[in-house]
Amino acid sequence: MGTALRGRIVRHSSQAIKLAAIAFAGQGITYVLTMFLARRLGIDGFEAYVVASAAFILMVAFAPLGIEKYTLRLLPALVARGDWSSARAFVRHGLRRTLQASLIVGPVVGAWAWWARDFSSATRMAIVVSCLALPAGALFHYGVELLSALGREMRALALFRVAVPGLTFAFVGASLASPLALSGPMAVGCWGIAWALALAMMAIEVRRAIPPEILRAQPAEESSRWSAESRPFFIYRISLVVLGQAGVIALDLLQPSGAVVGAYAAAMGTAGLVAVLATATNRVYARRLSVLLEKREIANVLELRRERLRWLLPALVVFLVVTFVFSGELLALFRPEFAVEGVVPLRVLAVATAFSVLFALTPTYLKYRRRNRDTYVTVACAAAAQGLLLLLLIPRLGATGAAIAYAISMCGMYCAFAWLSLRELALLKAEDESC
Repeated sequence: MGTALRGRIVRHSSQAIKLAAIAFAGQGITYVLTMFLARRLGIDGFEAYVVASAAFILMVAFAPLGIEKYTLRLLPALVARGDWSSARAFVRHGLRRTLQASLIVGPVVGAWAWWARDFSSATRMAIVVSCLALPAGALFHYGVELLSALGREMRALALFRVAVPGLTFAFVGASLASPLALSGPMAVGCWGIAWALALAMMAIEVRRAIPPEILRAQPAEESSRWSAESRPFFIYRISLVVLGQAGVIALDLLQPSGAVVGAYAAAMGTAGLVAVLATATNRVYARRLSVLLEKREIANVLELRRERLRWLLPALVVFLVVTFVFSGELLALFRPEFAVEGVVPLRVLAVATAFSVLFALTPTYLKYRRRNRDTYVTVACAAAAQGLLLLLLIPRLGATGAAIAYAISMCGMYCAFAWLSLRELALLKAEDESC
């Protein structure tokens, strides 16, 4: 391997580690905030909060319709070749599409939640509040990917992982001084105000980062092609979010115990501490992977993957050891009741999360190579398997059943993605050798 290539790999790895550190710090803020709310809101209030949060995560993943993840694939290539007209049109297309979808999805979900009889009044109100925050949250998420595509991954991650939960924590603290008692809907509202303020901060950062040539160019619209090519990114993202949040919603509908729902949410939050290693660093690798696949540099793609695994594997081992040894203590930080219900779910979720983080980049190969059918079939099978398992296991096993359903579907999905991506890289290498 050449000195120049080795230098680039080391530089990218260093950047990935810095991003992971920022993400882990931000996730720590969210983790402490969740523990504080679990203790302050009580069982019923915390249940309303986590269900509304799950609904918000589902909506914010749906609203951009995949255009935010497609931004990391397309925009770096447009900027690299100086196609400023297409770049401006694409940025405008993403903003318009995200805003329009969020203004449709929010009222629809809010109306459904308001009239749903399966939710408590506090849960209904919390979901409605989350719908009001959807436009700001969806546009902010699009801004994160846009800023990352422009090469400002650290700034984007700092806003997303640190500024938003930090502002939310501040607003929750300020609400304690009000005459009103803190409730699930109020906690969700604090997140909504934070999303709105962070969106303004994001707009300033994007304006600073965007090349002036893009702002001066005449837009060259290709909306139909971009919508079609972003579809696999949408299907994969929404399927992944459904897989992650379905357990909370299914438990709320199928389990009468708020303690069970809270224990599962606490276990998911704890397991999610390691998930940021993938969500934070994959932006760096995805942007680099876009360029390498465009140039068909297969050897460099494989080296990029090996470099990622060299620093990621030790981190995952440490996480699993800590989680298994201190399962009860970690859950008791939320509420003592959660330690009773959540130890086994936490261990199952920790293994599943570590496995998914290890192979988190594998679907990117397929999406970048436009292997849409493979992506569709794989995520559809995983979603169907989880739905069936949730119905079968939750009535019998509660939070443990939800965790097992998640683990089986996620591990099966990423095993399939890993095999398909290896096959795709082998085919691409064979094509190059035959030329």
